[in-house]
Amino acid sequence: MGTGLLHLHNALRWVIVISGLIAVVKAILNASANKPYSKGPGAVFVASLHIELLIGLVLYFGVSGLAATFRADPGASMKVAALRFYGMEHLILMTAAVVVATIGSARARRAGDEATKNKTARTFFLIALALLALGIPWPFRGDGVGRGLFPGMKAPAATTATPPEMTPPPPPVAPLG
Repeated sequence: MGTGLLHLHNALRWVIVISGLIAVVKAILNASANKPYSKGPGAVFVASLHIELLIGLVLYFGVSGLAATFRADPGASMKVAALRFYGMEHLILMTAAVVVATIGSARARRAGDEATKNKTARTFFLIALALLALGIPWPFRGDGVGRGLFPGMKAPAATTATPPEMTPPPPPVAPLG
């Protein structure tokens, strides 16, 4: 189940990136041509982000060994790049992207005139895409963070080397006595 969810999570990344780019381009084109705001592209972007967040939370709290290791000892895990990325950075950046895109979509729909709607959508969706770009485990990222571009595809060998200490040291145990 975990592998299937991870593959789905990976594949949905492309739906999000492409729909986000389409939403931004549509908002820019509509603004420059004085056309009304198109809700469709932004709605697909935000809806797919919400689905991706739900899948990610299932992975984080139910399946991911990296996240479980991070949650077991966050202090020591902060010293291991892959544990820090998947345990904290990825979660925070992606959740922030979902929040920004959702707020942008709502504000764009409620803005007064069409130009403001398009500019609001463009701005918020661009910020969300920037957060997504920072939080995606691209294959070129090192320290065991990089993942393949598509489900089942591995990152290049140079970026998938596991750090010498993937798990943090165990916390000291007080003697019984």
